[in-house]
Amino acid sequence: MVRTVYSPEYCLQYLEQYASKEIFVIGLILGQTTSARENVIHLARTPDEKGSDSASEVSYSSDKTDLLKNLLSVSDAWVADHAKHVTRMLPGGMFVQGIFITSDEDIFDDPNHFSKVKSILNYMYKALNVDQYMYGNCPYSNERLVLHMSTNTKVLTCKTVEVGTANKTGLMKPVEWKFLPKAQQWQRLDCYYEFDEVYPVIVKKSGISVKHQFQQILESAHKTIESSVMFIDGELKDGSEALEQLIKKKKPKSAVTKTSQQEVPKSMHVSLFVPFENSLPETVEYLECDGSIHFSGVVSSSVFMCPKATISEAITAVKQDIIRSLASRFTMHCDALIDDNLLPEEKVCFNEPPRRVLVPVGSLYLCDYLFPGEAPAEALLSVRELLDLQITEADVVCDVETPADTSEFDALDRDASSEELLATPQEASQFMYITGICFAMFVLVVSILIHYYDSIVEVIGKLLSRT
Repeated sequence: MVRTVYSPEYCLQYLEQYASKEIFVIGLILGQTTSARENVIHLARTPDEKGSDSASEVSYSSDKTDLLKNLLSVSDAWVADHAKHVTRMLPGGMFVQGIFITSDEDIFDDPNHFSKVKSILNYMYKALNVDQYMYGNCPYSNERLVLHMSTNTKVLTCKTVEVGTANKTGLMKPVEWKFLPKAQQWQRLDCYYEFDEVYPVIVKKSGISVKHQFQQILESAHKTIESSVMFIDGELKDGSEALEQLIKKKKPKSAVTKTSQQEVPKSMHVSLFVPFENSLPETVEYLECDGSIHFSGVVSSSVFMCPKATISEAITAVKQDIIRSLASRFTMHCDALIDDNLLPEEKVCFNEPPRRVLVPVGSLYLCDYLFPGEAPAEALLSVRELLDLQITEADVVCDVETPADTSEFDALDRDASSEELLATPQEASQFMYITGICFAMFVLVVSILIHYYDSIVEVIGKLLSRT
């Protein structure tokens, strides 16, 4: 059975725009794969590479200083780095599905060019697989799309190439690509997940690694979210049911008209509940720490699913979105630090990772992240460089997350007076130990009173009768 991919018609116009100029272009295919359908949402041209001595120094710029002439001159690391940056902007359930190319070469029949295509895709696969919490690679398939438009004949060809395996033959499979004249329908699911956790900090000889601390927070958050139960509009749904069935159930029969069918479905509210037994550790260990990280805030999640997708697929996408968003912010925050080996002199240190904003792409939204003090105009630069889109500042939705309230931290003085308010690790453990004994004694007294309640009442009755 031939694999079928659906994409909006403007993707065809996007390809023709570059093919008509008879120039070589390579870029990313962004989309969503579900059990019912595979949709492409956008094609994003990879920016032209600026000269650098190492792959770790790559930086994107709109300056066309080093235009690529053909496929063989493409840097595998450059395209993979582009894929990593774009993955941060994708909501849960959406992935980089492959690459597109406009050129005058026949990339499928020429052995050298086809070998280069496989090299790029495999390098991208390995790069995206490094951070498991970024969910860079689609878990449903190891096949990646390769879309090619000839600048000479304007013929469009799409095939799949398997990645991440020991198979060196690189078997190609044909793909039927369908362009839709109308905008695709998407079901939006919104979730606000609140974090309020305290994590221990242990200072080693090498100091405190901020990246290591954040990695531990991600591991804990991942376990918690994976164990949670998802409710849609306050109800627990059957995982095998399609989202479009929920939409039909909510509509009264009298409202099923031609006009109502053309309306955009309303957003579904998603709530995640963590079972109590999964919120407690299996074993409790005594741990003397040098400090703690209070991780607090609300993560805004907006996921867009094909209406034919199942509830189970929607659940997975929402959970992916929350973890991917955290992983993206932590990575950006650590990259912005001057020294990752951070041991602040202050007793209280406040850090605010970037907040999420939404940017429109077709009939749905992707996201970007703004650091404290940055204006929405900063998002326009990322969208133009990474997604090859032109939007205005008014298009950026900035109110999905509000800046952090730092008033309680500003009230703390960074002097000796604030140091007196903070107990040492020994004092803190002693306080918790004493509190535990008092609470245990209280529970013991109450249990004795309950156990001997009848006997006590009888004795009191006899004493009262004598008087």
